[in-house]
Amino acid sequence: MKLVLLLRSSEYLRVVSNRIGATQQRARFLGMAVGEALSGLTDKGATKLDFHMDELGTAEGKWYKGLVAISDTIGPFDGLRAPSETVTSTATPRKTKTAQRKVPATKTAPPKIPQKTGFIIEELDDDEEEDDDLVPYAKPDSDAEDSEDDATLVTRNKPKAPVYVRDLIVYLRDSENYDRQKLALETAPVLIRRKGNFGTEVKEHAGELASLLVGLQDSYEMDDFYHLRLQGMVALVVAQPQIMGQWFARTFFEGDYSLSQRASVLTVLGLSARELAGFETSEYAAGAAFPSKTLPERVEQLFIDSRTADSRLPKSSLKALPPSALDSIVSSLTADFLAPIAADAADAVTGPDVLKLSSFTSRVKEQQGAAGKAKAKAKIRKIPNTTAQLISTSFFSPLTSRFQGALHSASARTRGILFESFLLAQYLKTLALLLHAAGPSTLALPDMTAEYWGLLLGSSVQAHCAGDATVRHAVLFGLLTLLDVNADRMRDVCRDMGREVVQTQEWVSQVFDNTRGGDGGQENEIRMFAAAILIRLREGIEKYRALLMGDMIG
Repeated sequence: MKLVLLLRSSEYLRVVSNRIGATQQRARFLGMAVGEALSGLTDKGATKLDFHMDELGTAEGKWYKGLVAISDTIGPFDGLRAPSETVTSTATPRKTKTAQRKVPATKTAPPKIPQKTGFIIEELDDDEEEDDDLVPYAKPDSDAEDSEDDATLVTRNKPKAPVYVRDLIVYLRDSENYDRQKLALETAPVLIRRKGNFGTEVKEHAGELASLLVGLQDSYEMDDFYHLRLQGMVALVVAQPQIMGQWFARTFFEGDYSLSQRASVLTVLGLSARELAGFETSEYAAGAAFPSKTLPERVEQLFIDSRTADSRLPKSSLKALPPSALDSIVSSLTADFLAPIAADAADAVTGPDVLKLSSFTSRVKEQQGAAGKAKAKAKIRKIPNTTAQLISTSFFSPLTSRFQGALHSASARTRGILFESFLLAQYLKTLALLLHAAGPSTLALPDMTAEYWGLLLGSSVQAHCAGDATVRHAVLFGLLTLLDVNADRMRDVCRDMGREVVQTQEWVSQVFDNTRGGDGGQENEIRMFAAAILIRLREGIEKYRALLMGDMIG
């Protein structure tokens, strides 16, 4: 039974597989001999392992396989009791040494030593001079894989980078091959972007590719594994946004994935939406140009000016993404939202504008205007007018509608996963980023605003805000994003959503009063968010008080 368990273990199967796949013929022969010999002890009939190799049918192969049938027992020890010749005296080594010293140092064959039944002790002469005429060869250069102690572990036939999407799928499926997995992850972002608008490969295999990338595990602890996997999924959404935006939104709610995998799905939706809207440029976008549509570099210089060539290729403004890519974007947007409010507060504290050469507000606007002009060429892209509508229909609406369906779902497990504090906060921040990416010129902005505002003030989300600072931080960021995107249509907001405006002001006031802040942590940001929301709400309420009062009276 122990032998049967041993032959079924992964260690034994790995050993035999490595020997069979070795490059040396001798190693393969020994591996197959061991496999057949041990299988013959436990398996019978058709289940017995048989490689059908001619080498194993030879006398040598039969001898190796017959070793398992040998019963080695302790033999008689009578022969050990018989007297044997020993060394006659201790002077024998000295005589041997003297005889060796008298032999002239010639290159003739040494004399034959007579056979003796006893032990022969020979001392080497250390006084012999080494031959200095022999020049050693230099050590040849070898790659990193030649340093393996076991020659069977050296891989000579390394796989090549995939050039077709179907090859990429085969590499991703081969989870037992480290080289294929690494090549697939490194090639996926560029290959998917390159083939996105060329042929139908990506469109036909988009769902299968997305399933493999979302469910891929870091079995080999590769460097930048999560970054490369994330960039592959982002490239897939950018290549087919209408199809894959809805696919990822559906997968977030219905797929059997872990919390980290669901969080990566939200990150993919947020990053791809910002790239489609022109806020970010991926580092893999420059290398995604299809080779058949470009001239060789030397020929291209004859037709295209260097300035035109530099401006034609998009420059990379997106560096290596940290694990919390959405949090970094949230921090940058928060700074943009709070900068004008902080400037107005500084102007109010330092006195009237008449006594100042320049106010803080004007300086902030000048700095923002200069920075905007400097980055205008990098940020402005030629994008279709349907981008905002695409984000609304393929990204935002599927996420919000399926969330409402999950609230009324009978599955307690689904509700439990969605209302994990970290995942719920990521979900609310993703919706805020999608709303910001769509922009104030979206035709569906009133519907998106009403849906998102109602979700933030809903009882299910508010219940988690009471005892969870992470969710409360995400809700406040969502409200601040709503007010920033709708800054030019506050009159319509106060007219159509007066009840939500008043309810938001009351709730945010309570959050501001009940949060201590001042420790520099998350509570400080929550208090800062609450103050910024109250300032913007009060500005709108004071300006459109008549509309709000009419709505409340009605």
